[in-house]
Amino acid sequence: MLTLAAAVSLTAGALVGCSDTTQETNDPAAGSTEPTSAESSLTLPAAAAGPECPEDSCITMTVTGDLLLHHGLWENFGTDPAARDGEHFDFEPLLAGQRPYLENSDIGVCHAETPVAEKGGPYADYPDFQVPPEIFTAVKSVGYDACTTASNHTVDHGTEGLNRTLTSLDEAGLQHTGSYDSQRASEEPLLLHTETGTVAIVTGTNSLNKKVPDHDWQVDRFRDGEDPTVDPEVAQADIDHAASQAEKAREQGADVVVAAMHSIIEYTDTADDFQQRTAHALADSGAFDAVYGHGSHSVQPIENYDGTWIVYGVGNTVTETASMMPNNNDGLIARFQFAKTEDGNWDVSDLSWAPSSNTQGGQYAWCSAASDSPNGTCRSDAADTQNRERIAQIVNTPSAVENGLREWLVSEDVPTDN
Repeated sequence: MLTLAAAVSLTAGALVGCSDTTQETNDPAAGSTEPTSAESSLTLPAAAAGPECPEDSCITMTVTGDLLLHHGLWENFGTDPAARDGEHFDFEPLLAGQRPYLENSDIGVCHAETPVAEKGGPYADYPDFQVPPEIFTAVKSVGYDACTTASNHTVDHGTEGLNRTLTSLDEAGLQHTGSYDSQRASEEPLLLHTETGTVAIVTGTNSLNKKVPDHDWQVDRFRDGEDPTVDPEVAQADIDHAASQAEKAREQGADVVVAAMHSIIEYTDTADDFQQRTAHALADSGAFDAVYGHGSHSVQPIENYDGTWIVYGVGNTVTETASMMPNNNDGLIARFQFAKTEDGNWDVSDLSWAPSSNTQGGQYAWCSAASDSPNGTCRSDAADTQNRERIAQIVNTPSAVENGLREWLVSEDVPTDN
């Protein structure tokens, strides 16, 4: 267990960014100084290593935050499509640093923040994203199994963009949930099977940036007080729908059900009122074994709420460097270990995290800033230490530390038969 803990408040901080504010960026070198949601019949391979399992059976799941590509980032990864089977971009170097972490997990789940374009474009940056679809090829290559897709940008390009994104995920071999190409698909929870057990993911976003989908079923929602202001009965209906999806998942064989919520108040190191209210409501429903979130583009606290783990914000996985919002440039990779108890239930037996940087050596690349980083130095030894200590102060709330939250040290992972 980490000893560096801070009594970080879980109350909302001041709004320092919003969904319709342009992200200020600069050159990456500046950072160097500072299938549809239907059940799959496939069974994911067992992990090669991980934390010791306290029971007979364990499942580990790694989650990360927003894949947020801007032009200033993706232009660094262009390739000759004639030499790469029609691939216009090679994003594997951007994500390769995550391999040691994903290899030590049974399940890897990413978050597809934005719609994708057709191969070859046209592409679009903020405010209505349409990014290179080759990002999903890299996501699959480095070890992810599935992605959530409900975000404030899901319908940036309407039904066409939404469906194109789902098709691209399917072509990359990634399962997904959060947005759907049919009402029937929207009614089926995402089940991720491993040799040990099955995990289901239920997700939702509290905003669509004031856009309206063609059909209510196209995007999962957690609406509560933001864009637009929602009647409490509507917010509760979203919680009830999520709980019913969790119940359906268990009926279909899920041993563990996790909720993923997407919020829109950005660049804060605290959890806002919507996040707390929604996460607590999901936990209080009794339908979920854990809750995590993304969308703020910043790392946020981790809480153990009456026995339910809540990771409020895992920050960005990758993004263009923002000089005015340095917390935009840091991220979190978190791993839940679920253990089967003697009574047949499953509990979170271990929760660990590692901090990350969006650059390495002045170039865009996901880079672990953990104290035993398998990637080497990200920005500089001093900057990486500052990154790690700042994030530790954010995530290590009293309830989290008391219940065993720890830094994820891949060097200490042990072989497992699960």
